[in-house]
Amino acid sequence: MDRFSWIVIGVVGLLLLAAVGVATLRPGAGAAAQEVYLEQDTPDGVVHDAFVAFLRKDVQRMKGYFSQRVQESFEKEQRWPNIDYYPETGSRRMRIESVEMQGEDRATVTVGIDNYAPGGLFASSNVWTNRQTLLLVKEDTGWKIDSENFYFY
Repeated sequence: MDRFSWIVIGVVGLLLLAAVGVATLRPGAGAAAQEVYLEQDTPDGVVHDAFVAFLRKDVQRMKGYFSQRVQESFEKEQRWPNIDYYPETGSRRMRIESVEMQGEDRATVTVGIDNYAPGGLFASSNVWTNRQTLLLVKEDTGWKIDSENFYFY
């Protein structure tokens, strides 16, 4: 074989190794360690920070991002989610898809939660997205999530 053929074989081999490496990496691994709090009093900042608190399994901080109405309702009915129910938080990623202001004290934030599950033929991963729209209200202490649905699954 000539030199050109060896170069082509080498390039194809490197591309195959790179493809195998990318395919075997789990996209959501270490998400809690990679995500940081934005500490912004904006509707999307609050939603983001609530999700980071969820990833870090910080229930007390997560509760603080919800409105007084939701907190009272959930305390009364004792239905705050058990974060330990979600053992693999590193397999989720949140994307803010849109923010719509509805006056000065109300907003909706649409999020997409990408969930990753390893498995399949040749250890390929499955990905599915859960989209939800969350209502936020402005209280004395800042923007708060006023939706009783949790966007963590």
